[in-house]
Amino acid sequence: MNNMEKREAMRGACIAVIGGIFWGLAGVFGQYLFTYRGLNARWLVSVRLVLAGLLLLATVLLKQKKDTFRIWTDKKDIFWLILFAIFGMGGCQLTYYSAVELSNAGTATVLQYTAPAMIMVYTAVRLKKLPRPMEIGALVLALFGTFILATHGNIHSLAISRAALIWGLSSAVMMVAYNLLPLKLMKKYGTFCVIGWGMLIGGILMCMFTHPWHVMGTWDWKAVGAMAVVVVVGTVLSFSFYMEGVRIIGASRASLFASVEPVTATAATVLMMHAVFTMSDFFGIVCIMAAVLILSIRK
Repeated sequence: MNNMEKREAMRGACIAVIGGIFWGLAGVFGQYLFTYRGLNARWLVSVRLVLAGLLLLATVLLKQKKDTFRIWTDKKDIFWLILFAIFGMGGCQLTYYSAVELSNAGTATVLQYTAPAMIMVYTAVRLKKLPRPMEIGALVLALFGTFILATHGNIHSLAISRAALIWGLSSAVMMVAYNLLPLKLMKKYGTFCVIGWGMLIGGILMCMFTHPWHVMGTWDWKAVGAMAVVVVVGTVLSFSFYMEGVRIIGASRASLFASVEPVTATAATVLMMHAVFTMSDFFGIVCIMAAVLILSIRK
């Protein structure tokens, strides 16, 4: 690898890291809106999905023009798109922000990052192939880290609320759906097109139940700024940076660098929201992140 290639690889890594940081910040600013501005997860997610979906599709429309709507010409693809919008996009966002609302952004993000271990188990079952020893070790680390994070080592009590734990692990399950459902659609129509339509459809469906036109919470310039971070920085810019990183250094290495997301969410939760994490919490987080890194390297 010559110097130019090294610089380009470094640039791709930095861009992927920035994408992960932006994702991590979205959860923290969502927590700010829950704690200090009286919003709830259902209202925030429905509005975020609609606004972010429109922004992403606007960028796709500028580049792909009529091809933006080509996905609506195939009934089979429409079915998978709606399935992705409900479970992969809407379900993933709702469960994650519900976990944030009931605990904090750091804990919710780390719990969601048990998803790679779940994907590994799903893949092993589907292919009827035993995981490699390193993958089994990663699964054990993820389970042990979740146990420590949830109980602090005391099997008779939970360190976080049961509801927060259920929503957090549910977000990991939905993250599996988010990663697996749209794969064929993305290859056919492009990542941003599928993500944009998934967000918009999921948001519209949620709006039927949340009625976001009944504005809730206390709004001032800080609330508007936090919402802008959740929608623009945590969605449009994060995806743009991450996908550019994928283009430069490939999906496997980009996903490895984007794993900075839970670290960012945890650090920002401590610094901005003044949350207190114990040594047990940090030990659980380290175990889960070690599992994610092992699986990313294996991939």
